[in-house]
Amino acid sequence: MLPDIRQIIMRSGPCVDALPLLDFYLSALESPVLKWPLILLRLKFTPDILEKIRASGLPAQEKGRLFSRAMTLFRSGGAYKTTAVNRSPLTDRAVMEKVRPGDLLLETGVSDGISAANLLAGAKDAEIILSDRQSCFRYRDRGFARFFYNNENGALAVKLPGFYLCAGIPAGPIPEDAGVIRILNPLLEERFKAAELIAFDIFSGSLPRKANIIKCANVLSNIGFSVPRMRDAIANLGNNLAEGGWLFIAQNNAKYRDGEAFFALRKTNGTLVLELEVNGHELLPHLSSRQFAGLVSAAPGKADGPPAQPDL
Repeated sequence: MLPDIRQIIMRSGPCVDALPLLDFYLSALESPVLKWPLILLRLKFTPDILEKIRASGLPAQEKGRLFSRAMTLFRSGGAYKTTAVNRSPLTDRAVMEKVRPGDLLLETGVSDGISAANLLAGAKDAEIILSDRQSCFRYRDRGFARFFYNNENGALAVKLPGFYLCAGIPAGPIPEDAGVIRILNPLLEERFKAAELIAFDIFSGSLPRKANIIKCANVLSNIGFSVPRMRDAIANLGNNLAEGGWLFIAQNNAKYRDGEAFFALRKTNGTLVLELEVNGHELLPHLSSRQFAGLVSAAPGKADGPPAQPDL
C-alpha cells in the first residue's frame, strides 16, 4: 500500500542539520509569534542531528537536554518519540517500593532513555533493561542521498542536500552494512556506564529471562490503540513477567490529578491481578470487559474491579 501523500508532504521539508538552527527552532516553537511560521515552513531535522549533539563539546547536562528535545521531533511509526526527565515520578516511586536486589527491571517505550534516569539511580542493586520499539536509527549512503530505515525494514526517509523526504516507501531488508545512529541519551551514557537500550516490541518481544518488574509508561492509550491491541500488549508483557512479578502501566496527562495515573498488575498463578491503581488510569474500565476475561482479575477481597466499559 502506498503511503498517504498528505502525510509525506507534512513530514517532509527543507533540512539543514545544524546545532545553532536546532537550538533556534526548539526555542521558536515556544514562541506564539514564531511557532506557526516555522510550522508552515515545515523545517525538518534528520537523525544525523543526534550524532552532532553527541559529538559536540557542550556540557553533559546541556547535551542531554538538547538530545531529548531533538528526539521529540522524530516519529516511530505513527507516534512521536516523546521523552522527558522525571516524567512519571509517582510510578517510579511505586516501582522502587517493589524492586529487590538482583531483580530484573524492564522499562519499555523509553525513547532516548532519559525518563528512566531516576530508576537507574535508585535501583543500583537490580538489573535494569531499557527498551523501545526502535533502539537506533539505521542508514545507508547512496551517492548524495542518505536513506534512513525503520524497524519494519522500510525506507523511513531520504536525506537529500537541503531537503528531507519522509516517504515511508518499503525498501526491503536493511543492508547488513547499514550505519547505526544510537538514540540512548549521552547524559545517561556518561552517568550510567552499564546503561543499554535494546529493541523490544511490547506486542511480540521476548526477554532473555523473565522480568520481576515491567514499567510501561506513555505507550498504551485509548487514542493510539484499540482494546484488542492493548490486550495483546498486556498479555505479552505478562508472558515476559516472572511469577509474583509486577507490571506497571502508566500515563502522563493533564486530565489526571498530579498529571499522572498508573495501575499495577501482579502475576499470581499465571494470572494478572489488579493490585494497585492511582488517579484513575483511562485503561482501567477495559480491564473488566469480556476481552480481558481470563487475563486480568481483581485482587481477592476487592470489588469486581473498575466499572465495565462496553467492548469495542
